[in-house]
Amino acid sequence: METLQLAFGTVCALVWCVNCLSVANCGVGKPLYLTPYIESGKIKDGRKAAEVPPLLDNITSYSGFLTVNKKFGSNIFFWFFPAEETPGTAPLAVWLQGGPGSSSMYAVFKENGPFYLDGEDNLNRRSAYWSQKLNMIFIDQPVGTGFSFTRSQKGYANNEDDVSLNVYNALLQFFKLFPEYSNTEFYLTGESYAGKYIPSVGYWIHQMNSNASQKINMQGIAIGDGWVDPY
Repeated sequence: METLQLAFGTVCALVWCVNCLSVANCGVGKPLYLTPYIESGKIKDGRKAAEVPPLLDNITSYSGFLTVNKKFGSNIFFWFFPAEETPGTAPLAVWLQGGPGSSSMYAVFKENGPFYLDGEDNLNRRSAYWSQKLNMIFIDQPVGTGFSFTRSQKGYANNEDDVSLNVYNALLQFFKLFPEYSNTEFYLTGESYAGKYIPSVGYWIHQMNSNASQKINMQGIAIGDGWVDPY
């Protein structure tokens, strides 16, 4: 538990104070809201703000908050790792942790992400991880999970439709911030309680794609150790 808390604290420092030269000299500041950059068309500025200073071996990544419900002040946190090999043609995958209520940062540091902490809490590079071959987005969801938050009790999800709408809105904003991935093969992945999230989000994307001007090129889903029943 202590190692996970340290890892999450590292991410928090990077996202909330992304312009600091080092984590050691960085206090926790204000959340990095990327939605205003997107809505004002300042994509280049938004991407620059979202770029995380390299933690290890110059691994490129981007992170921040996407506002999915302005009325309730609901914001979803993501951490994006472009593929290290052929990012322009590699598929794009979203990882959703289970729980419900488990942060996808668990996967970043304990499962398929590029980092892990050794017994002395030193940050290390994993020998094999998904973003070597895939463009990976790790999302904290539903709102209230991990770093994702809302300013109103009414901003929390009450059902899978609420969950799916928020994730869908976050994805649409992601593709505006990173338009080069708009036509990339897209996959939803996750484990455990994500066995409920993933089919619901996938169905939502499928339904919205029929009439949406901005379509998501979803090609499939992958669920590990999924809880799918009872619904």
